Amino acid sequence: MPIPQSYFELRDIQPLQGRSWIPLRLVCEAELKPLKADIVRLEEWTGIATAAVEETHRSIASKMGWSGDLDMSPHRAGMESWGYVSADVFRSGSRQIGINLVIDQHIEEEGRSVWHLHPDLVVALSLMREEDIWFRPEEGWAEVARLKRDDNGSPAELEIKAEFLRDYLAARGMALYCSSYRERVAVTATKPGYSWPGDELRETNGRDRHECIIVDSKYPDPTGHFWMRGAMWRTEWVEPGPLSTRVRGDADPHTTSFALKNDGTRVSAKELAGAMSWLYFDPAIVAALLRHRSAALRWASGETGMVGATAYGVHFGVNCLGLITVFAKDIGGLKPWEQRVWSAHNVTPDGGVSQELFAAQMEVNPAATVAPEKKLAKSIEAVDAAFQGKYGAPLLRNHESVPGLLRRAHRFLAADPDGLLELSKELTRLFIERIDVDAIATALSLPKSDKKPGSLKALEKLAAAHGSASDAAATMAPLFGIYDLRLADAHLGGGKVASGKARAGVNDADPPAMQGRQLIQSFVDTLDAIVGLLV
Repeated sequence: MPIPQSYFELRDIQPLQGRSWIPLRLVCEAELKPLKADIVRLEEWTGIATAAVEETHRSIASKMGWSGDLDMSPHRAGMESWGYVSADVFRSGSRQIGINLVIDQHIEEEGRSVWHLHPDLVVALSLMREEDIWFRPEEGWAEVARLKRDDNGSPAELEIKAEFLRDYLAARGMALYCSSYRERVAVTATKPGYSWPGDELRETNGRDRHECIIVDSKYPDPTGHFWMRGAMWRTEWVEPGPLSTRVRGDADPHTTSFALKNDGTRVSAKELAGAMSWLYFDPAIVAALLRHRSAALRWASGETGMVGATAYGVHFGVNCLGLITVFAKDIGGLKPWEQRVWSAHNVTPDGGVSQELFAAQMEVNPAATVAPEKKLAKSIEAVDAAFQGKYGAPLLRNHESVPGLLRRAHRFLAADPDGLLELSKELTRLFIERIDVDAIATALSLPKSDKKPGSLKALEKLAAAHGSASDAAATMAPLFGIYDLRLADAHLGGGKVASGKARAGVNDADPPAMQGRQLIQSFVDTLDAIVGLLV
C-alpha cells in the first residue's frame, strides 16, 4: 500500500489550543522506518516557536509568520539603531509586542543551544527546577513545565501544562502566538498516483498554508526514483484562561463541597469558614495526601496529629470507627487544589468526633497519650544501642531507605486493600531485614554451621540468653506474627493472615486503621521489651 496522499497534506495536525501540554518551543527531526520495500527514505521535521503577545498587539502579531519573524532562529541581545535589544523581548521591527517565554541561547564556541524558561514565568508561578523539570511546590509539587532532549542531549521540546500557562497569560493580559513549520519527505521507487494537478498542491486554509510536490529524485537519492514533500506553515493562538487564580489571585468559582451533616447535607468549601463543626474522612485520605512530595504526618497524641499535602497540614483526630475528623474551618482554609483531595475522601459524619481532638480543641486539654508511630524510630534505635552497648557492635545494618520506610509506616496504610500486609512489610524492612545475624552469632558464641538461623530466630536466641526460652518465645511472638503477615503479602494464599494477626495482637473485628495502630503498637512494645532484656 503506497503512502496515503493525506500524509503529505498534513491534515492530521491538531491545533495547540485544547491540548493538556503546550509546546513553547519544539524542534524535532525524525527518520521513520519505511513500511514497504520500495520506500527508500521517509523523514519528518517539525518546528514550533511561540511568543506571549500583549492583547493590544494581537493584530500586529497576526501578520507575522515563520520565515524571519517567529521561527527556530536563536534569540540575541545587543545594540540596534533604536537602542538595546533584550533577548526576552518579542518585537515587530523596533516595537515591543510581547516576550519570548523560552529564550534560545546559541553558544557559538560549542555549537550548541541552551533553552531558558523565562524567569518571570518561573517566579510568577513559584516554580522550582530540578534537572529538566519545573515543579510548583505550593501545589503538591505539581509538574508544570519540562524540557525534553534528543539523543545527543540537545534541547528538543520545552512544554508547559496548559492550565498553568493560561493562568499566567491571563494575569499578564497576553495570549500565546504560535508559529510552526512541518515537513514530510519520502523517496520511493514508484511514483504514487496522487490527485495533485501537475504533481503540485498549493493552498491556504485559514491560518494554514500547504505545499506538496513530486519530482524526480536527485543525488544522494537513487536515480529513477521519486522525491515527494508535503509542507505546512501554520500560525495560531493559545488563548489565556478566564481567570488567574495562581498569579493574580482571582477567586476560584469552582469550589468543592463537603458533607457536613449526617443526612448528607453538603456545603461549599467557602461556607466552611464559619462552620463550628467537624468533617469526617475515610482514613485512606492520609495515604493520598502523603503521595505529595511536601506532605507531612506528625503526631501530637495517641489519636491526634497534623497531616496535609504540604508541610503545614491540619489538626486531625481518629474517632472510634477509625475515621479522620477535622475541624471544618481548617479544611475551609486550605487552597482549592488540596480541598479537592480532601473532598474525594469525605464521608458523612459517623461515630462522633475524635475524643482526643475534641478535648484538645474545645476543652484545651490535650491528651497525654503517645502514638506508636511517634515511638517507632526511637524504639528501633534503642534496640540497636542496647545491643551495641552490651556487645560492642551494632545489631542493625544501615540502609538509605530507612527514612522513607519510617514515612510510610503509619496506621492509615492499613486502610487500603491488603494495607495491613503492606504495613507489615514496611515494619519488616525497617527492623527484621536489617538484623545482622553474624553480629548475634558472635555475641552469643554460637557454633558455626552450614545453615544460619533466620533473623527472628537469631533474635529469639539472644532474648533467651537473657532470660528463659519460654519468655523469649512469648516476647518474640508479635514479631513472628508481623513476619507471617509480611509473607502473606509476598506470596499467594492467606493461610498465615489469621495466625499472624493473632500473634501480633491485632483484633480482626476492629476498623482497618485501628488494626494498623495495634500492629505498630505491638511492634514497638516488643522492641521495648527486648531493650529491657539487654540493659
